[in-house]
Parts: sequence; C-alpha cells; structure tokens
Amino acid sequence: MTDPAGGAPTPQGSGDWQTPPPPAQAPGGFQQAPVAAGPAPGVSYADLVTRIIAYIIDAILLSVVFWVVGIAILGGLLLTGGIAGALIGFVVLGGLYLVGSAIYFIYTWTTMRASPGQKVLNLETVNAADGATLTRDQAIRRWAFLFGPSAVGTVANFALAGTSIGILGSLISLATFVYTIYLLYTASQSPKRQGFHDVQSGTVVVKRG
Repeated sequence: MTDPAGGAPTPQGSGDWQTPPPPAQAPGGFQQAPVAAGPAPGVSYADLVTRIIAYIIDAILLSVVFWVVGIAILGGLLLTGGIAGALIGFVVLGGLYLVGSAIYFIYTWTTMRASPGQKVLNLETVNAADGATLTRDQAIRRWAFLFGPSAVGTVANFALAGTSIGILGSLISLATFVYTIYLLYTASQSPKRQGFHDVQSGTVVVKRG
C-alpha cells in the first residue's frame, strides 16, 4: 500500500490497514482511554511508556553527539574570543541543537519509518490513514509540534545564558514542560494514542510483532 502523497510502500505481509471505530474514552482526569484494536494483523497502537523510553534513547544519542561537538566549539571560541566568544558559542550551540534535532527525526521517520530509539523497541511512526511511510511534509509538521517548542526553548536558554535576563530562560523552560505534559495528556486520552502533534500531522505510532 502506497501513500498517495508520495510516501514509500508499507512492508509486505503487514496486512490490510484498517481503521476500527474507537472505543468510548475514559471519563475525565488523567485516566487513560481504552486502546483501540490494532489497524492490521500483528500491529498495535504503541503505549505511552514504550514511546517515552524510545524518546529517552533518542535523547541520549543526540546528547552524546551534541556535547562532543559543543565542547569543541565552546573551547575554540573561548580560547579565541574569551567570554564574548563563549557567549557566541552558546548561541551557535542552540542553533545546532535545533537543526540537529530536526534532521535526526525528520530523516529517520521518512527513511526508516522510525527513529533509532523507536527501532530498538519495534515502534514505527506512520501515516494514520493507511500505515504508509511519512512524507517529508508530515515529518516536518510532526517534529514542529512535538519537538519545536522544546528546541526553541533550548536555543533561548543557550542565548540567554550568563545574561541579566536569564530568568526568562527558566520561564521558557516551564512553558515547554507544560506543553509536554499537554502532549502526553492528549495522547493518553486517544484510543489510538495520538497526541496533539500526531493529530496535527496525521500520524500514529504503532508497534509491530
């Protein structure tokens, strides 16, 4: 089955991708809604705990690369430009984090159907309608709604580091934390475990096997 928008075909033998009627949602609070039946044989909607673990794996991988590069950049700018060079380095690091995060997730979602962290746990991020590989536009939208606010917050924190308005960075961090809780809440209330970011990009996270 092929995504009409240009996505790659789904793996052979995955079965017909179906959209069963969602069960009734759990009433109020943070109680999770019942999970809908999987869209195809051998495919189920991924639970939140597994998805969070996959993200932690991705975050570790990104952090290792980021700090190796970051230490080299900061060290070089500190030696050549002193404190002013270090401040410029923080801004550069923030920009690198923003771009690096976008490339990491958008590339892996559109080429491997999953980020490396998701691959480890047999998860896939696919088109919600037919299970096809995400188009680039879908992947960009999903990254923007899922990681965009936190990435921008990180850039702001780096840019404000050591300045007299550093408290603004703390407020931005608080706002991104609240947004993350909102994404988790919306996913927990969806029978297909689609958070706000999934709904906006037409995606869903599934587990095979």
